[in-house]
Amino acid sequence: MAHRRRLALLLVAALFAPACGDDLTGPTGNQAVLAVTVDPNPVPVSQSPLTGVVSVGYRIVITETNGGSGELVFVSSQIYDPETGQQVALNYFDAADLIVFVGTKKVEPQGTVLVPVTLSYVLPDFRTAAQLTVNVQMNDDQGGLVNQSLLVKIE
Repeated sequence: MAHRRRLALLLVAALFAPACGDDLTGPTGNQAVLAVTVDPNPVPVSQSPLTGVVSVGYRIVITETNGGSGELVFVSSQIYDPETGQQVALNYFDAADLIVFVGTKKVEPQGTVLVPVTLSYVLPDFRTAAQLTVNVQMNDDQGGLVNQSLLVKIE
């Protein structure tokens, strides 16, 4: 019974506690905010007339916009068949891959990291149009985990 009273008191106190607001500063600086885009958008295709294999090439552009910084945990992209929803291609760069293929995993304040990607896929009936999703995760220097995702058309 005493536990229920404490819980009720805690819930009432939480209800009347001040809200956090939109302050994006941490104890020693700004928290990172990411903007993720794909260039070009929509993503153009190149299809082999012999095999029907579709190839796409694009750059994932990751920009920090709040004056914070951090290290990328992963950058991934997936291609889906728009008619069935099935995943037909996947690319995943973890932090170690980013150092090898991009040259860095660090996103500086107001900085940009470009991640080039090339993927191939096959759809039934030689279709080419698809959906691309991009996911980025970063640990900012304030100890926060920043996630950003994007949906892009492939035409």
